[in-house]
Amino acid sequence: MNFWQAIFLAIVQGLTEFLPVSSSGHLAIFQKIFHLGSPVIFDVFLHVGTLGSIIFFFRKELIQIIKGIFKKDKNYWHLFWLLAIGTIPAVMVGLFLNDKIEMIFSSLKLISLSFFITGFFLLMTFFLKEGKKQFKNTNWFDSLIIGVFQAIAILPGVSRSGSTIFGSLLRNFKKEKAFEFSFLLAIPAILGALVLQIPNLANNQFLLFVPSIFGMVVAGFVGYFSLKIFKKVLLNSRLWLFSFYCFFVSLILLIF
Repeated sequence: MNFWQAIFLAIVQGLTEFLPVSSSGHLAIFQKIFHLGSPVIFDVFLHVGTLGSIIFFFRKELIQIIKGIFKKDKNYWHLFWLLAIGTIPAVMVGLFLNDKIEMIFSSLKLISLSFFITGFFLLMTFFLKEGKKQFKNTNWFDSLIIGVFQAIAILPGVSRSGSTIFGSLLRNFKKEKAFEFSFLLAIPAILGALVLQIPNLANNQFLLFVPSIFGMVVAGFVGYFSLKIFKKVLLNSRLWLFSFYCFFVSLILLIF
């Protein structure tokens, strides 16, 4: 991997991690185009970068949650348990598929199907009216359902943000709360994915270390602005427009 390939993939990661078009699917496609295989250490650093952008974007909310937990505020403990329950499906599916990840990422037909699924989820948001549900009146079943949608997004080509927000809207969330819950739920999910990749780091070329650092910074920077764009798109009820892009990518992959 050369420097420019690393920067390009980092930009792709930063954009597609938060726009509802699947970062994992795009990385798998471009890594095939560049004949890079699956450079695990590089992918890990990119996800660290985008995780950093989530934490920075939601820094005020995260500080309030942490303070609330230490103060034993029942509303923040309620949110904590919602996030914990919502993480369970992704953990279970991630552990089950961990040994099959490389095979899954190498199948363009599967990625094509996954992009189609994302397109379907996004198109359905056009028909969903905004609900009124806040965190305080969200129950464990709502969280579990959204967690199932997050678990589906382990497949490359299924957008994590798109699927979890679709799940949130199905459960009658307010759009702003759907956005917030989706990305708060992303923090333990991304951390869990990083932990699963730690044993694989020893088998990777650490010559990738320098481009990985650059990639991490670029992915985090681009990711922050992608979050701002995505929030505006969601609040303006334009999420369904991304479905056409996903259907197009799905068709292209199916043909080739």
